[in-house]
Amino acid sequence: MWIILTVIILAILLLSRTSFEIRDEIEINASADKIWATIIDFENYKNWNSQLTFLGGTVQPKGKLHLKLAAAGAEPYEFKPDISYWQEKKRFAWIAKTGLPRIFDGEHFFELKDIGNGKTLLTNREEYRGILSQIFKQLPMMKTAPDGFKKMNLELKNYIEKQ
Repeated sequence: MWIILTVIILAILLLSRTSFEIRDEIEINASADKIWATIIDFENYKNWNSQLTFLGGTVQPKGKLHLKLAAAGAEPYEFKPDISYWQEKKRFAWIAKTGLPRIFDGEHFFELKDIGNGKTLLTNREEYRGILSQIFKQLPMMKTAPDGFKKMNLELKNYIEKQ
């Protein structure tokens, strides 16, 4: 009995390490400070982000957000991620979990890198992890997600560069 239980636990742990990533990068003609201020100002997402709506929460290290995503290829849905990473003016992330650990989790990162001449490289990416990640990867909404990341980055770039 213990052997079977051990094998099952090991299989779950090994399978839960499966993952995939969606990413897009864009060069923005602005300082990391300005981009950071815009990224963490969720109340003003409505002014530039056509896909993500801020419904509430606390925007601070270890805070919890309430967001609504209206991405191409999927019905709009609400989720409540935890802020998982906060490195001032460099990296910000939140993680959304399905409820059961290691089933399917998504951690979304915004990473800023000063590339000189008043320009910043923004990396917008999401790491999907868990037993079901390879199944979710095949869903239509995941097939269109790279276009959504690109659209979000362009909207942010246009908004910041017009200010």
